[in-house]
Order: sequence, then C-alpha cells, then structure tokens
Amino acid sequence: MKLYRIIRRPPFFLRSSYWMPKRENPVKSSPNARLPIIIPTLLIQYGSLKAKLIGFRTVVKSLWISLKEMYKSASQLKKSPEEGQKLIDAATLQELESYAKKLGISKIGYTKVNPDFIYRDFDILTDKVMILAMEMDRDAIKTNPSEKATKEIWRTYSVLGETVNKIAEFLRNKGYKCHPSPAIGGDIMTVPVAQDAGIGVVGKNGILIAPEFGPSMRLAAIFLDVDNLPIKTIEDNEHLWVRDFCETCNHCVKNCPGKAIYEETKIMKDGYPKFIDAEKCAPFFSKNCSKCISNCPFIMGNYYKIKETYFTR
Repeated sequence: MKLYRIIRRPPFFLRSSYWMPKRENPVKSSPNARLPIIIPTLLIQYGSLKAKLIGFRTVVKSLWISLKEMYKSASQLKKSPEEGQKLIDAATLQELESYAKKLGISKIGYTKVNPDFIYRDFDILTDKVMILAMEMDRDAIKTNPSEKATKEIWRTYSVLGETVNKIAEFLRNKGYKCHPSPAIGGDIMTVPVAQDAGIGVVGKNGILIAPEFGPSMRLAAIFLDVDNLPIKTIEDNEHLWVRDFCETCNHCVKNCPGKAIYEETKIMKDGYPKFIDAEKCAPFFSKNCSKCISNCPFIMGNYYKIKETYFTR
C-alpha cells in the first residue's frame, strides 16, 4: 500500500473548492490532469524516521505558518468582491508589482493556466495567473544536507504563504477578484506554469531554472480575474535552450545520492515529462538533501556566461 497514492487531497477545510462562493464559475482541471503528491505522506512511508523527527523540530514553526496561511488562502476566497474590476491600469499594475517585491518577491510573470496543469479535481477562480518566484539564500542551500539549508527552504515556503495572502488582500481592497495559491498546498503545478510565464525553464531535475538565481527559488501563484494582464506563453520564453543544455550536463543526475533523477526524462501517457522517481528521492529529501539544486551549474555559475559557452561550443 502506497500512502501517498491513496491520500491525494488535503483536508476539506484547506481546499479552495470548499470555500469558493457558489456564484463563481471556476476553471476545472482537464481529464489529462495529474494527481498531486502530498509530500508528508510520501515521507512517512519512504523517509527516515529519525530524520523526520529531527527535521520536524527544525521546521515546526515554518510548517505551522505554512498550514495557517494555506487555510487563510482558501477560507478568504469568500471575501472577494461579487463583481470585481476586469481591467487594471499601468499605474495600478506597477503599484502591485512594487508591493510584491517589497514583500520579498524576486520575479513576477503572467500567463493563462493550461487546465492540464491544474491538479485533478481541483478548481481555480480563473485561468489568468500571476506567478511569484522568491529566491532562496544560495549560500544556505549550498550547505545541504544541513539544518541551515532545510530552515531556508521552509522559511521561503512560509514567507511565500504569508506574501500571497497579503497581495490578495491588496488586490481585493482595489476591487479585484483573486485566488491566492501558496507554495505549500497549491492548486496547480507551478513549475510548468511558471515556465509558460517566462520566469525560467524546467531543468532536468524537474525544478524551474531562472537566469537570475538558477533553481534556488520557490513558487506561488495568484489567480487574478483581470482581462488585460501582460500574459506570456511558452512561445515567448527565451530560455528554452536550457533544456538542451541539461541533456549535455547531467550534474544533477550524477550527484543525486538516491539516483532519483532520470538520465533520460520520461514522457508519460499524458504527453508531459516526469523527471524524478519520488520514492527514490524521499529518503534523502527527509535527510535535508537538495543536491539537485546545489549541484546545478546555474546556481554555481553565471547564466549568460554558461549560455555563451554553450552556443560557442
């Protein structure tokens, strides 16, 4: 019995679909959509018990904040205006982005959510989305496996949870309908959606790689019912060369202690890639491993120098 394949949804009171007003016409996942993995259930079965106990002590405060903010994101959907504004002017958009960056957001992108990337049987308010990336402290991440690295990962999760709810409150006060989706317990596969938004590209490690900070970041989303957002699509993404580079690199594959990263990325029946064997990853992840981040050349080097060298070669 594989627990993480049985428990696929958080408790009802943490689900946005439970709190979404009946008047809304939410966007639903496609028949092609994937089921989420609830990471704690995976770690319960495959992680080290000792490591879990030690790790829980390390992250308990951030975990509590993350869960509290997850509840807030879902339960406050009822506070959205009944008839929200549908257009946003340049000055308000600039004010929104400035506020987000003041709260610690490192990079922002906009796109329309592919229903394939909404978790199966999940609902979102609208398919128009503001994707938020928050950089993690690279020096802390490079120390992994360590308590310092784990604290930084969970600090980012909890701060992002607080941040999306503050931005949602800002938007509602301006008269906009929105639906915050935190880094922990979100409603969509944020990595491919962030790739569509042009923030970066999904690397061979399954993690988004951005020019400014490589894979050292966490992602969250705010679904925003506005018709004139500066939407981008995958065709606009100028960083897609990174996927070809990954095929020649394989640093993450070679340095994964669990051999969990596929040397040849699997293409699943749904037509989308699968990068990681989650069961092989879990025992090491539970011991504070994030080698797939710290061994990526894009965290260690300069994106544009790597690009120049790659194309010159």
